[in-house]
Amino acid sequence: MPVSERIYVSDADSQSATDLETLRMGRHLVDDLGSRFPGKRKRTIVSIRKHALVSPVSMMPLLLRFLEHTDPDIQSIADRLVEEMIATPKGEQALIECLFSAHHVVSLNAAELLEKKGLGGEKFREIYASSEKLFAKCKSLEIYTADVKDLFIDSIGLYKKKAAEQAIENIVLANDLLQDRIEWNENLKQYITDVLKLSPQLTQSGISMDNIQASLRTIAGSLKTRDFKETRDLVDGKKMEAAIGSELLSVFSFISKKMKGAKIDPQSQISDEDKWIFESMRKLAGEIKTSLSNDGKVEAMRSVYSFVAQELAGRYLEHIAKRIEKGDARAAAAAGSAMLGMTKILALVLPNVASELYDDSLKALVGKEDLDDVDWPSLLSDLKGLKP
Repeated sequence: MPVSERIYVSDADSQSATDLETLRMGRHLVDDLGSRFPGKRKRTIVSIRKHALVSPVSMMPLLLRFLEHTDPDIQSIADRLVEEMIATPKGEQALIECLFSAHHVVSLNAAELLEKKGLGGEKFREIYASSEKLFAKCKSLEIYTADVKDLFIDSIGLYKKKAAEQAIENIVLANDLLQDRIEWNENLKQYITDVLKLSPQLTQSGISMDNIQASLRTIAGSLKTRDFKETRDLVDGKKMEAAIGSELLSVFSFISKKMKGAKIDPQSQISDEDKWIFESMRKLAGEIKTSLSNDGKVEAMRSVYSFVAQELAGRYLEHIAKRIEKGDARAAAAAGSAMLGMTKILALVLPNVASELYDDSLKALVGKEDLDDVDWPSLLSDLKGLKP
């Protein structure tokens, strides 16, 4: 049985294995950086820096391996070059890609550096490695895992976007689901074994062995074909949650840049031409309330995502962006209230995502520590009685 199954192949592994310049440097790096001639070391460092700009994803794993080198001088140079790279956006993304490397030292060092950056690299790596082992075990036992793989891959995508908290939450869930399925499989097999041991007594009691065997065949088949509907709903919900958070973060970032730091006042007066978006939000709040009253959280999230994608990120951005750019103060005030209103409505169905969104995008503009302490925008004040 395989020790682990590679669900995701890191670009850091594929690119470092195929980039000819990186391969060439790797063959001579110890000799070049350990040279007694300062000029040779300097030329090598310059070459590394140049190629790191061209192909950071192939260079990062090479340098991470040398952070463990026995020569302290080589280790120090590698450490300095890595720090230079991760100070840039592309270098940081290369470091994140290295977290998923099959090379133990590369992945370990990437995790430690990401941990220092506050991205929970060590925790994510631990669960990532555990999940790969569980996927391998499920494969050997012929346990269905396609739905969990979707969640696992989504968690990687979230981590790449630096949504570390949600990524860790999702990959922990994937890990738990795999453990539950293996345990269910083992318990079911034990049940079949126990029934077979009792078959002589059951036969003596007048129970047909044909019926028993037919039942056992059905149970055994369910090990491979069991419908994990409850898991699919859970995975769909997590994927929807991630999509909503990502879309809103993008929209809020775009509007905030247009507003250029203008403060958000929930009591701002909204002009007639901007009132339609608040009416649409009120309708959305009603849909959410109806869905949640029927235990339809996933359906409520679908309503939110549809509104964000079509109304907020579509019609509204097109409507408001140019007006803000032209210095329309009323448009800026409306945009700020719209972001706040959307966040308050989101809290009805996804309070944790709403709180994170507020902290990341709105707190500095509103001036209050917690979303719960902020009033609803004036045009949505009638919704203040709604609770998650």
